[in-house]
Amino acid sequence: MLKNRLSLISLLLSIMMFHAACGGGSRFGSRKSDTHFKPGFNLFSEQQDIELGKQSAEQVMREMPVLRDEQIQTYVSNLGQKLAAKAPGYKFLYQFRVIASRDVNAFALPGGFMFVNAGAIASAKNEGELAGVMAHEIAHVALRHGTSQATKAYIAQAGLSVLGGLAGGENSDLGQIIQTIGGAGANAIFLKFGRTAETQADLAGSRILAEAGYDPRDLANFFKTLEEKDRQRVPEILSDHPNPGNRIKAINDVLPSLPVSSNPIRTSPEFEGVKARLTGNRAALTNEEPKRVGSVPTKMGARPAPPSGSYKSYQAGDGSFTLQVPDNWDGLTSDQVNLIFAPQGAYGQMEQTVYASHGIFIGAMPVEQSNLEAATEAFVQAQIQSNPDFKIARQPEAMNFGDRRGYATVVAGQSPVTGVIEVDVIYTTATSDGRLFYFVTICPQDEVDTYKPAFEQIINSIRLAR
Repeated sequence: MLKNRLSLISLLLSIMMFHAACGGGSRFGSRKSDTHFKPGFNLFSEQQDIELGKQSAEQVMREMPVLRDEQIQTYVSNLGQKLAAKAPGYKFLYQFRVIASRDVNAFALPGGFMFVNAGAIASAKNEGELAGVMAHEIAHVALRHGTSQATKAYIAQAGLSVLGGLAGGENSDLGQIIQTIGGAGANAIFLKFGRTAETQADLAGSRILAEAGYDPRDLANFFKTLEEKDRQRVPEILSDHPNPGNRIKAINDVLPSLPVSSNPIRTSPEFEGVKARLTGNRAALTNEEPKRVGSVPTKMGARPAPPSGSYKSYQAGDGSFTLQVPDNWDGLTSDQVNLIFAPQGAYGQMEQTVYASHGIFIGAMPVEQSNLEAATEAFVQAQIQSNPDFKIARQPEAMNFGDRRGYATVVAGQSPVTGVIEVDVIYTTATSDGRLFYFVTICPQDEVDTYKPAFEQIINSIRLAR
């Protein structure tokens, strides 16, 4: 009986693959250049696609950091809706979110729930390339590749008995289905496609691009750019989307059958502004001009000059500490003993708050806690509460701070100023009169190596009053 059941499942899977290759392929038979595809064998209804996608999207939202930048989110959503309007098949209500991750990736869940990593936006050379990635993902949704994959997994686990009870039934227990096909790991089934599905998404995505006014070749160019950019560490999007062959040739072959504009959209001011926000051009970060504090009225613009090799000395107003900082950094004071030192062009004030994208915060403050460990924990938590996108990357580690016991804690997150990932190291120790002495280094993740020598020089120069 078991043997017969396995044989029937094998036969059904064979029929499903035949359906995908024939009836689920080109609408016009054997024409390779055609880009109209029908969804493959699928036990789920379109409404179940939406329900499954919604449950999986909620899991993604719990586990991954959504970018808190209204301008970028709005831009990506508008671009996505423009492309989705050209998608074939069922009219899903597509939704788009940007993930605050530098990994180059994008993915779409059943029912139209799509996520684009900030790293994919930053890696695109122009809007056409970003539109290509998104059109490819929209095609996966429109062709219902996710639930087609889930169908195969569900039949393999539950057996042929599901044919009579599921088959588009609106009362099916989708929670049980998700548990059957992998529980919390079900998303992997929705996102791992074979070469046939990738080819279909490339070609259907090409038609979406052309009808939306873009050049389909930008889709192939994006994948080509990634392959050339980093052959040692394959970007996540390439491992998630196996190359079905020569993408450029396949798309070039289909171009004659597509309504490609003679003057396709390559880029837009909106794309350039969004990319600038993600790659460090601070001139495009806010609509409000930063108000300068300190003595130098420069504007936040390109990345600041690297730290100078020459240093100048400072002493706290109450004499509690002295230090040396690069002589091309400005000193800003909030009071006698709480200071900011930052390069010109790397600090500003907005809504009564001083921001710095590079530099240090340093000072001494009274605390209520009775020991250094508790005071350090309270200080770190206060910084995170005021910067909700930041998290502790490395728990406090004991260190020698000028012959005193101290701690170093690493926090990291998306900078509210630059929109890129920032790494801050918080050093703490106790002053001779029982206050908490803190020293915080600040710089973007991709400039850590540039600023590390200066930070080490500064911390070695600090002298606390005895």
